[in-house]
Amino acid sequence: MDNARLPEELDAGPLVLRRWREEHLDAVVAAVTESLAELRPWMPWAGGDVGPGEREYIRQAGPRFDEGREFAYGIFDRSTGAVVGGCSVHRHHGRHEAEIGYWVHSHHTTKGYATLAAGALTDAAFAHLPEVALTVIHCDAANRASARVAEKLGYLCAGEVEREIVAPGQTGRGMVWVRLRRQAGA
Repeated sequence: MDNARLPEELDAGPLVLRRWREEHLDAVVAAVTESLAELRPWMPWAGGDVGPGEREYIRQAGPRFDEGREFAYGIFDRSTGAVVGGCSVHRHHGRHEAEIGYWVHSHHTTKGYATLAAGALTDAAFAHLPEVALTVIHCDAANRASARVAEKLGYLCAGEVEREIVAPGQTGRGMVWVRLRRQAGA
């Protein structure tokens, strides 16, 4: 990957996105544990024991961020400092796209936090990663909440694709949402 990087902290209104660090581990494990019922249908990583997977993810997040492969952030409430979710921008080597991913703690859903976080990531990808021509959000066709996030941010549905079912709520039909970099002056 090239030297282009996202900032370690991004503004998202009442939220702040901060690069995941080891010091966030206990808070993220608690947030995931409290949200398992809502995460398990859609997120394959939420299907096992909470703790070991999160520890390894946080441990690997630093090198991936430094290498410019994946920019993983915690979503924090600006006023309380509480973890309200997680999100990331994943660069696909050799392609001019970046994938946006997100999840929100169950106690904080329906507040628009996923939309704020995904919007901040989309804007940051286009502002800081010059090779990125488009951003992509993938979600299962049955995951209407995730699809609404993409719709609210102006992503267009490029279609559905067949995909492996890797979580219990998935249908095997994935939606692909895309947003193109805006042309200068447009």
